[in-house]
Amino acid sequence: MDKAIIERNFSRCARFYDRYADIQRLAAERLIGLAPDAGFKEILEIGCGTGNYTIMLREKFRTAHIKAIEISEEMVGIARLKTGTAGVEFVIADAEKIDLSAGFDLVTSNASFQWFENMESSIKRYKEILSAGGVILFSSFGPLTFLELGRVLKDVAGGQMVDSSAFQDKDALTGLLKRHFRGAAVEELTVKETYPSLRDLLGKIKYTGTRGSGLGNALLWRKGMFEKVEETYKNIFGAIEATYQLFFCKGIK
Repeated sequence: MDKAIIERNFSRCARFYDRYADIQRLAAERLIGLAPDAGFKEILEIGCGTGNYTIMLREKFRTAHIKAIEISEEMVGIARLKTGTAGVEFVIADAEKIDLSAGFDLVTSNASFQWFENMESSIKRYKEILSAGGVILFSSFGPLTFLELGRVLKDVAGGQMVDSSAFQDKDALTGLLKRHFRGAAVEELTVKETYPSLRDLLGKIKYTGTRGSGLGNALLWRKGMFEKVEETYKNIFGAIEATYQLFFCKGIK
């Protein structure tokens, strides 16, 4: 994962994000439902984006102090406008590199851990800053996300990959959590969406930042190639559909 490209993609499309982020909102609603009704006082949110999950955390844990970290300054600007600042401290930083003090009751994140360069190293760091009995709770996209697009690109362009193919699968996430937490559990949810055209699908991928650093090969989109990709897509799957594989992960220190 090229973190600089990922940050640039999110920043460029920040103002469009909420218009296209229905899957991310669905994941956030599922994730907040899994958060225990505990009296958390200190919450660390990783990858707050435009603040949709931050708002849910603020509503569920009204007396908690929330430190919300996000790599994209443009995303944070939107989040501040939407959430206000009462009880929420926004920090623009790379969540894998920032120094953090101990004392958090909950470390949580919606759909951002899949972009980590080293997820296990980061999760070990987050465990260290959790209080005894503290909880880590996050959602992450899985490797079957955009499996249809990956299949078509492989057939048409040969070797062209989508970043999601490198995401952690359920076994890997379960093993990771069990190595560092007790009461570790991973739930899976698969969602399929259908789009009017390939351009609509690619627009959604672009504006939600889920393209990562992939799909930027200029040769792929040379004259005639786009039409070939769309035609092949429909021939194989009957429509422009996309799978979203989501994992909801929880561990207790």
